[in-house]
Amino acid sequence: MKTLIAAVVVALAPLQVLADDDVIVSHFEVLKQCGRMSFVDKTMKELNTPEGKAIISVAAGALGLDPTLVGFAVAAIPIEGQNNQQDTHPFIRAPSGYTICYARPSNLNMGSGQYGIETHGDTTFNSTIVRDAKKNGLAMYMVVPCKRSTDTRVQSGFDVTFVKASAGWEQKYPNCQKTGSHPWLARNNGTTLDPAP
Repeated sequence: MKTLIAAVVVALAPLQVLADDDVIVSHFEVLKQCGRMSFVDKTMKELNTPEGKAIISVAAGALGLDPTLVGFAVAAIPIEGQNNQQDTHPFIRAPSGYTICYARPSNLNMGSGQYGIETHGDTTFNSTIVRDAKKNGLAMYMVVPCKRSTDTRVQSGFDVTFVKASAGWEQKYPNCQKTGSHPWLARNNGTTLDPAP
């Protein structure tokens, strides 16, 4: 089982330098298929590109914020737990000093799946917001079995938003998804989003 997870990122500075920003947004592209592995890293060079502005605009809208009044950064966030097994548990950890806020497919009309997530064949791609003492971020569960002469794959693009984990962050960002909520649950090209579109 092979996985492609590509992060589309705008990195103006190393992640540790982004401490003055209230919100960090990262965009990921995922493709997992049996027997094939590719990893593509697409990097937007500047925050002021149309792509960088679009990512920030979507994140600000989801949080109900004016991006001109809150410090936003778009940055690379590493993905943990990738492997070549049929069942995988990738995890996107919040940067130090931040907490996961929101995750959502980038384009709800992309591809042949539902709400921008393709789960062809007998496949699963689920996500959960996790905030505990050991893990803070987006936990994912992917199942892509190897079946001959079938197109079994998971494919999607999604954005993950992190906010500063200072006292009162829940009140400052009331649109953040709740701990234990599932930004998406997808199986066999049927997808449920939370919140619903």
